Amino acid sequence: MLVHTLLFFLRENALEADLARAHACLKSLEKSTFKTIVIYNQGFWDNNRLEDYLKSFGLDCVVIGSGVNVGIVQGRQACFEWIWSNLPNISFVSELHMDMIFTHNWETPLVDYLKDHNEPVISCGIVDKFRQMPFQNIVAPPIPTDLEALDNYLLKLRVDSVVYGFTHPCVHKLDILKEIGGLNTSLLKGKQAFEDDSLLLGYHYYYGTKANWKPSVNYNTVVYHEIGGQRYDLTDSLMVNFEGLVRQYGAMGLKQLANLHTNDWSVRFFTDQYNSMAKHLPPA
Repeated sequence: MLVHTLLFFLRENALEADLARAHACLKSLEKSTFKTIVIYNQGFWDNNRLEDYLKSFGLDCVVIGSGVNVGIVQGRQACFEWIWSNLPNISFVSELHMDMIFTHNWETPLVDYLKDHNEPVISCGIVDKFRQMPFQNIVAPPIPTDLEALDNYLLKLRVDSVVYGFTHPCVHKLDILKEIGGLNTSLLKGKQAFEDDSLLLGYHYYYGTKANWKPSVNYNTVVYHEIGGQRYDLTDSLMVNFEGLVRQYGAMGLKQLANLHTNDWSVRFFTDQYNSMAKHLPPA
C-alpha cells in the first residue's frame, strides 16, 4: 500500500558520523508498518556495497542510482518514476531523509488520514534537534539519545491535532503525485531548494484556486527530524531551482506560495519575490 523513498548519501570525510545517522534511521524504520524502501544511492559507496550493507536491516530495500550525487530533485523524482513503473498497485509514497528517526507504525495515522480526506499529501509531526515542534509552537522535553528511549519519547509527543503547514517526512497519494508529474527535472536543475514548493503548487492547481487547498501536518504521529523545516541562505546555486519554479508557475505562483505557507520566512520570501516581479509586469 505504501512505499518509502530515501536518498542515501555518505560523505567520505564524515563517514563515521554519516553511518551512525544512517544506522539509526534504518534501524528505526524496522518499526514501520510498511517496510519497502526505494533508496537512491547518492554515493560514495557503489550499489553492491550499499546493497550488502542494507541486508543487515529488516527491510525490503531496492537500490537505484549509481553512487553519484545528482541532488534531491533528480534522486527523488527517479524514486517516484521507479515506483510508477514497477509497483503500479501502490497507493501511497513517502519522502524520508537520513537524519530522521522513526517510531512504531509512524506512517499508519498518515495513511489513515489520506484515506479519509480529499488531500494529496499529509506531513508528519516532527521534533528537531533543538526540541522545536514546528506549527505547534512548543518546545519538547529533553531528547534522549538511546533509541529505545527515543521511541517512547516520540510516542508521548503525539497529540490529536492537524494544522496547516508542510514538512518532511510526508506521505503522498501516488495517483495525484503522478497526475501532476512529480518534480520537473528539466526546470528544477539545481540539486536542492524549492522542490517542495513546486509540488505544493502542483497540488494547489490540481484542486483549483477556488478550493483554496493548503497542506497540513498531522501530529497524531511524531518522528525525530534532526534538521526539519529548514530554509537556506540562498546562494546563487540554490536559486537555480527558484528560477525554474518561476519559469514553471510565473509570478502568480509566487503569490500563491505566500498564501500556502504559514511560516514567516516563506511568507515573507515569496511575497517579496512576487512584489519585485509585479513591478516589472505590463499593466493589465
